[in-house]
Amino acid sequence: MTPISSYTSSGTGRRSQEFTPASALRGFLAHSGRKAAELSPGYERVWERIARTTEAGRGLQQELVMTSVEAYPARPTRPVLNAVAAAFELLHTAMVLRAEAGGLRGVARAANAVDAESADPTDRDGSRADLTAAAGDLALTGAYRLIATSRAPETRMLKLLEILDESVFHAAAGERLVAELSRRTEPVPHDKALDAIRLAIAVPCYEAPLRAGAVLGGAPTAHVIALGSIGRSLGMAHELSGELRAAAGTRDEAEYEGSVSSSPVLHPDRCTVTGVLVEAGEHGPAWQNLRERAARGPLDADDVARARDLLDRSGAARSVARIVDTSVRRAKDTMAATELPAILEDGLLAWLERETAV
Repeated sequence: MTPISSYTSSGTGRRSQEFTPASALRGFLAHSGRKAAELSPGYERVWERIARTTEAGRGLQQELVMTSVEAYPARPTRPVLNAVAAAFELLHTAMVLRAEAGGLRGVARAANAVDAESADPTDRDGSRADLTAAAGDLALTGAYRLIATSRAPETRMLKLLEILDESVFHAAAGERLVAELSRRTEPVPHDKALDAIRLAIAVPCYEAPLRAGAVLGGAPTAHVIALGSIGRSLGMAHELSGELRAAAGTRDEAEYEGSVSSSPVLHPDRCTVTGVLVEAGEHGPAWQNLRERAARGPLDADDVARARDLLDRSGAARSVARIVDTSVRRAKDTMAATELPAILEDGLLAWLERETAV
């Protein structure tokens, strides 16, 4: 009998090999949107928001799951793989939406602190933030549902749910730290900004997919542990490379739409590692002035150029580049010490080269 999954085929009876994690996720979101419309007119707009955010993403999380699981021969059938990979892509969507909801509220706070009249007139009642937060919560429950209905072997499913739970636990701590740092008036220690990235992004969006793929493939425990460490290093390197691309002006903003990655070169409600390094030095007052301008509205081209100049003159960009190099080296050292399957190591090295290029 041809293997069929309700979430990868939506009951069409088509061969499971025709489906991918992306199509599995599209089917799940479309089905949820239809149920929402039947339940309450207008409710489907929340699911449309989830779908748009997911489509805008680059699919890195499902790629990490599949890169990991396909290196091990004890993996289950393709529909199960698709559902689990889709779940961790939806987890990333939830992180994006939750960060955006916090950002909308943070921008409002920053604007009100500078000039109450400059607050976003399209969200004076907080409705955009509320809708975005609701979408984030539903995306998160969707991730759990995809794993729970994936038909993965029971012991592996329990481990997958544990990984998902740990990810959410870390992410919540990271979100709290991000909010705390964004409200501070004194310079933020750069190690705190690194902690925020590790907790809010690296663990749920990089470590978790790699560990999940290994668990689903029946990998040895030593490999699962090592891939967790590698995932954190990959996440730190990728996120900080995004800051460097923003600082250098080489970043394609369309590439980061629908991503939990760092904001553009400067954002009033979010701390970047490059930014806190600038603030800690002699160029701190000039950087703070730009942050206040950003709270009133988008920076113009001259302001962006000035911000990039400060990142260069302060040495902040060079310091972050060294942190990226350290993270990449740590990931490679762990790969070498663990003796991962050659196809997995090659895939991760190719991923690193592609995703950390500045």
